[in-house]
Amino acid sequence: MDVADSGSATWFLQDLANEQEADGATITEQSAVFEAPGLCYRNMPAVITTAVGQMVYLANIRLKEVETDVLITAYETLVIYPLSESATAVGAGMAVPAAQSGVMPMAEVFKLAASSFKVYKWSLFGSAAAA
Repeated sequence: MDVADSGSATWFLQDLANEQEADGATITEQSAVFEAPGLCYRNMPAVITTAVGQMVYLANIRLKEVETDVLITAYETLVIYPLSESATAVGAGMAVPAAQSGVMPMAEVFKLAASSFKVYKWSLFGSAAAA
């Protein structure tokens, strides 16, 4: 399916919500398309779009020259289930906001991950990268 650059992150976020049967998923924020000049293959920069839902951040890094979309997702924890591994470390129940815990907020972690993404071995993408 061909999805325009401008709507690609939103499309992937809605697809993710559908696959996880997340009824009523709402997009709360969406970025414009911007180029990533530091992430080029054959002088063509990747384009990035982002979308944010209630508990999830998603960036679509579109590597057009190798016909690949790379998705970066980050989830904001709202409630920690008592039987999860996290519960043994921090306790079950409502998650403590990052600012109160002294850790980097998920929005900042997400921006850092999306902005610092690099491809070191373009041959990973097979014949499209080798041509």
